[in-house]
Amino acid sequence: MDKVFAIGDIHGSFHLLEKVLQYWKPDEEMLIFLGDYMDRGKDSLKVLRKVMELSKDYKVITLSGNHEQIFLNWLKKPKEMAEFYFHPKVGGASTIQSFYSEYSSEHEQTVDEMNVEQIVEFIKTHFEDEIEFIKNLRLYYYWNPFVFVHAGINAKVEDFLETSTDEFLWIREEFTKVPHKAKEYVVFGHTPTLLLNEDGSSKVWISPCRKKIGIDGGGNIYEGGNIHGVRFHKKSTDIEIYSVNERESITNYFTL
Repeated sequence: MDKVFAIGDIHGSFHLLEKVLQYWKPDEEMLIFLGDYMDRGKDSLKVLRKVMELSKDYKVITLSGNHEQIFLNWLKKPKEMAEFYFHPKVGGASTIQSFYSEYSSEHEQTVDEMNVEQIVEFIKTHFEDEIEFIKNLRLYYYWNPFVFVHAGINAKVEDFLETSTDEFLWIREEFTKVPHKAKEYVVFGHTPTLLLNEDGSSKVWISPCRKKIGIDGGGNIYEGGNIHGVRFHKKSTDIEIYSVNERESITNYFTL
């Protein structure tokens, strides 16, 4: 397809996901999700299932975020990872609640009355498809001249494929603060643009080198946050930005 519509971090904000999807043209555009579907927001399961549904019916690229990897690590080591995963900044408790509420009527215990091993067993028993989907998420997608990735790439290498898995999922300042040597434009999420823009706004961030496009608008996690959907055109540096929050939707146009 000659156009791509990319959506930044969602973090369980199903309502805002539905809102930004109104700007996607499925017959004309490939859809790319940059990861972090879950945690913090209250509707992680609904978001995940919506992404899975779209992936079956349309041309959709689904990338992994660091939060998906945290979730999988927690399933492997529930006791060791519990304190980290349930910390408010990570927001795992809201994900677990969204999963449990799907079957809560069938259980006498509330999720607060279960220990972490019981919660993990419950999730593994009832959500095999969702877990398998998360395990198979991609680390990046190359659509010349753009690379779509969750966190960024190793800024010191000319071939972005030399980026490590941890860097694809977790890198921040080592990528955002310096020009990268790879020739591609890098479209990424992970670092909220409120922390990148000098004015502290949640608008899409364009780096001084004009080769990095940050589209994690913070969503409902930050006051004044947005979820961004960005349209890219093949053989063009023109982009269209659709920013949504609970109050409004804003459209902007930009040339890299």
